[in-house]
Formats: sequence, structure tokens, C-alpha cells
Amino acid sequence: MAQIRISIVTETYVPDVNGVANSLRQLLSALNPEQFRIQIIRTCPRSGWLPESEEVWCRGLTIPMYPDLQLGLPARRRVARAWKSFQPDLVYIATEGPLGNSALRQARRQGIPVISAFHTNFHRYSSYYGLGWIKSLTLAWLRRFHNRTAATLVPAGEIAAALSADGFRNVSVLPHGVDCQLFHPRRRSIALRQQWQVGSEPVLLYVGRIAAEKNIPLAIHSWQALRAQGTDARLVMVGDGPMRAELEREYPQIVFAGVQTGEALARYFASADAFIFPSQTETFGLVTLEAMASGLPVVAFNMAAAQMHVQAGINGELATTDSDDAFIAATLRLAGSNLQAMGVAARSQAERASWQSVAEQFSTLAISHVSTESRNKTGQIQTMV
Repeated sequence: MAQIRISIVTETYVPDVNGVANSLRQLLSALNPEQFRIQIIRTCPRSGWLPESEEVWCRGLTIPMYPDLQLGLPARRRVARAWKSFQPDLVYIATEGPLGNSALRQARRQGIPVISAFHTNFHRYSSYYGLGWIKSLTLAWLRRFHNRTAATLVPAGEIAAALSADGFRNVSVLPHGVDCQLFHPRRRSIALRQQWQVGSEPVLLYVGRIAAEKNIPLAIHSWQALRAQGTDARLVMVGDGPMRAELEREYPQIVFAGVQTGEALARYFASADAFIFPSQTETFGLVTLEAMASGLPVVAFNMAAAQMHVQAGINGELATTDSDDAFIAATLRLAGSNLQAMGVAARSQAERASWQSVAEQFSTLAISHVSTESRNKTGQIQTMV
């Protein structure tokens, strides 16, 4: 069987540090190279990067409040030139920005089947920046974009149900996986804990953007509630963002570690004792699975990855409602549990979520859409004859 040529269009990819870039790389790495040939059309990387497959780089602009991300500029002609030589059988648009929109328009013009991904709740972000009035406009634009593709892939059933209720058509669930070799309890580092100035006391870890939409103040309030009960816990926050500088000044007792990647990030995960994740804007929250693979029980709201993988009282705790009080109560329950035993259970759960399994699901979906388009074209030719 001839290789299926898939052109991936995305505004973010490694070496960018975010869940979309990391998940996309893991998915592509797990695809069978004998079955698929990959082309990546992306914004130009801003740090050293040696492409692992064919890449076409396009111009991008820094996103306000997100200096580590870019918004791809419209590039229909560049996309058309790239496809003239590559001749894709399928286009997979991983982000919905201007670059993705250019690709969608060109693919429709050329009759190439398109599937898309919904990774980020942009319409939910607006309320965290005092822009709640644009929520409906953003949702309408996203709906129009995705409804012009053959399928929209989301990482969790909860997101699929919400989008379907909002008028999105042909929504399918493609869960994320986790690299259980990189994220592993064996990477626990006594030296790193000494750097944090802790011994046997528990360490709560947060990994992600230090930004309003991640609900960072709730993580801090939960840690403070724990300390108020007499538990000398330490809070370590990995990541960067617009809130970091102010919070560092206000809370010198918190360890702000900045951005960590690769094995360094894996050591941070494994060297903590519990993972605290108060975000309510996630479509999945890959860091939840990375924490569990590292042997950490998780405190989170009952949504996205936590809803799929966290079992309250077994490998973590879930907030019973969407309130801050419920999240703080979940943190306190976790702190009073056997963290080591829950961490073992968390690792066991993460081991069931492999990227190979995800890649097999994606392969089946991709082949079905290519086959459907081939049948449609055959029917069109027969009708014309």
C-alpha cells in the first residue's frame, strides 16, 4: 500500500514549550513511517531546531500576553507551493489561527480532505482578561472554522459534548497519551529537593503557564490552607507567564523555577509529592498525565484529563464542585492521605495511556477520510462520464 501523505499545519510545534506542540510531536513520532509520510507547515521556530521530517516555515507574530507563542500570518501562496510538490492526501490543521485558515481555504480550493483539532478553549480565556464580551464572537468563529472541516478532534469526551451542544459538527475524541519512559518516578532527585530547601515535608507542584486563565491564585490559596492546618508544605511552580514577576515578589516562600523541559522537567515532576492543577480552561491538560506517570497523585477539578484518569481517594482527589472551596477541600483531603500509595496508583493509571494507542486511533481516522474522499472523487468522475 502506498504511503498516505499528510500535511500538518500548526502555529506551534517543538521547540515551543506547550501542550499542543509536545502532544503533536508525540503523535507524529508514534505514527508508522511506512504507512504515513509527514509534512509540517508551521511558524518559523525562534530557537535552534533540527527538523525531524519535512518542514515548511512561515512567518508569525508574537501573541500579546503570550510572548512564547506565535500567531501564524496568512500564507495561502506558500501553502499552495508546498502542496504542489508534496501532493497531500489529507490535511490536518492543528491550530485555528490565520495560518490554519489559509490552509483550510487552499485545501477546499484543491479538494483535499481536511481534519482539524480543537486544543485550546480560547472562548473561555476571554473572561480571565476582562474580555468576556468577545466570548460569543470567538466561539462563532471557531464553530465556522471547524464546521468547514470533515472532522474536529478533541482530547476528551467532555469537550466533545460541549462543542456538539454549541453547534460543532462531526466532533471525534482523540485522547492524548503520555511518555512513560521520560516521566517516571525513578527520576526523583534528592539534590533537587535540597535545592528547594525541603527534606521530608511534602512538596506541591504546579506546571504550566503562570497566567490568569490557569487560575493560579487558587493553587496558592490551597497551599496556604494546608500550611494553616499545620502542614509545612512547599509549593513549587514550573513555568512562566505574565503573573510570575508579581507573584515572586508577593510570595518569596514559593519556588518559581521558570520553564523546564525534557529530563529536567521530568526530574521536577518526580521530585515533588503531589500535583496541584486548578485550571478550568483545559481541553485536556497533558501535565496531569505527566504528573501521574511521574508517580504523583493529582488535585484537580473534575474535567478534562483529570475526569478521565483521576480516581478520587485512589490516585488523587477531585473538587466535587466548580468552587474554590471545593478545590481547597480536595487539597486538604489529599494531604491527609498516603501520598506514596496514591502515587503508585497514579503511575499505574498513566501506563494505560500510551501514545502508540493514540497513533493507531489517528491512523484509522486518517485512512477513513482519505478513503472517503477517494470514493467521492471516483463517484464524481463516473457521474461526469
